[in-house]
Amino acid sequence: MAAVTAQPVITSGFPAEKADDRGSVDHREYDATVDVFDDPDDPEPDPNSPVVFKFSWRKLWKFAGPGWLMSLAYLDPGNLEGDLQQGAYTNLRLTWVLWWATVMGLVLQEMSARLGLVTGYDLAQTVRAHYPRWLCYTIYVEMELAVIGADIQEVVGTGVAFNLLSNGAIPVWAGCLITAADTFTFLAVQYFGVRYLEAFICILISTMSICFFINWGSANTDVGGLFFGWVVPTAQSYAVTQAVGTIGAVIMPHNLYLHSGLVLSRKINRESPHRVNEAIWYARIESAGALLFSFFINLAVVAVNADRFYAEECASAANGPYACLDVYTFNKSGDSSVANTGGHGDACIVERSGATGICGEIGLAAEGYGLGVALGTPYLYIWAIGLFAAGQAATMVCTYAGQIIMGGCLEIQIAPWKRVAFTRVFALGPALAVAAGTVGNPVLFNNINEYLNILQSVQLPFAMLPVLHFTASKQILGRFRSGTFAMTTAVLLALLVIAVNIVLVVQFLQAVPVAVVVIACIYAIFYFFACIRMVYEDLLAVSRWAMAILTCQKPGGDEGTTLAVTGGRDTNEI
Repeated sequence: MAAVTAQPVITSGFPAEKADDRGSVDHREYDATVDVFDDPDDPEPDPNSPVVFKFSWRKLWKFAGPGWLMSLAYLDPGNLEGDLQQGAYTNLRLTWVLWWATVMGLVLQEMSARLGLVTGYDLAQTVRAHYPRWLCYTIYVEMELAVIGADIQEVVGTGVAFNLLSNGAIPVWAGCLITAADTFTFLAVQYFGVRYLEAFICILISTMSICFFINWGSANTDVGGLFFGWVVPTAQSYAVTQAVGTIGAVIMPHNLYLHSGLVLSRKINRESPHRVNEAIWYARIESAGALLFSFFINLAVVAVNADRFYAEECASAANGPYACLDVYTFNKSGDSSVANTGGHGDACIVERSGATGICGEIGLAAEGYGLGVALGTPYLYIWAIGLFAAGQAATMVCTYAGQIIMGGCLEIQIAPWKRVAFTRVFALGPALAVAAGTVGNPVLFNNINEYLNILQSVQLPFAMLPVLHFTASKQILGRFRSGTFAMTTAVLLALLVIAVNIVLVVQFLQAVPVAVVVIACIYAIFYFFACIRMVYEDLLAVSRWAMAILTCQKPGGDEGTTLAVTGGRDTNEI
């Protein structure tokens, strides 16, 4: 790695009146900081020496934790339902979507962590300091919707796990109440220190990985088809919504805010470019390892369902796609209450196993029943235990993300238990409404879950665009701002997500009343206006750079090398 001469680190870029007033969540309130560089055998480098990265297992171990907590958003019940539907509806053809969505998530998570490590401020605090108030509050509302949407999936998913584990004795709505209450264990564990919380989360990750890998080991996976679907980007005509839903399920917008706050639990010397550079690299390595592991857990769920429930005649049905379910699962999950239309209820044969069944919807509950029939009763409980671990872990992390977003954007300073209660109330009501309103109607529940995944995709620009804007700014990140290649890649990904969102909205509006279309159009105008405002300075910089190139002039300042150029102005003035 090429050596770079040490330069001063720009650790803030915040308006002067904000420099000493973070006004939000104190990320050390539970004695949570871990001093990564307190080793007496590792003295502070000479500030004038070249900045190079030297790997140390000891330092990686001290830094490990934030990335694994962040990765739980890639393993929540919403993701698992997206995974099982991807496998059961599209076989292994969309494995490449799952892979590249994870890679895209890694790029964005690295930027988010780098912002926190360099500045000492999380993304929500940075939004509050650099955007006008109306935009800050808009972002807060949009992110709160994203948190609520994710929390509904997590709470209801854990309620389904309780229902499966109790053989139906605990209804889903009661499981939701239990889940909402035991989220306070998150607060209790956190009081002992961040290492205890991270250890507890790792136990839950280990539990779900063991469960899902056991199920995968029982499947007769088509290895050739797996690698083909991983490497070759193809998709069936009926799989577009599934592909988009996968992106929305994998990349959670609130997770970018979460990661920028989690890394602040690692104590580093931000005046030293050597220490900041090391911290950035360890965050990259840990995040890459955690997300790679999460990818294989997700892939395990996809592969099992492709092996046990995929049938082309069900997937390509007129009103599909559907999975090929055995009669017991079809009836047990309540799917038989739906009228036979467009292939639903038709006889089918699973391609890999040759088992006969009926075309129907598959969801978290049907997955457990189906695995119990296909592999044996113990596999129903194995799935339920894994689902329970995923729901518990993701619910705790989602609660923490809600605290960071609320604290940073609104500058609310209240006791930790009050913040937990406040964020739980926001999600508990909608979660109970979904659980109670979909009793005996699994199709409605599965459709709601699919729309919640799409909601995450629609909300993603309100996290992605601020991250791109701030990490491209020399004023904020100094020498650690994103390079041309990284920023170009991230911008292309952002454009892809926005384009996908446009397609999603157009598809959705084709089947809704005119009044809803009008409301959606009004919201779309505000939506795109807010998106443009979030990167307004970047667009100006790019236009000036392009104009200079066209007129054969030399671009001035940072134009052409970075997108964000504010000229030292406080962007609240714009």
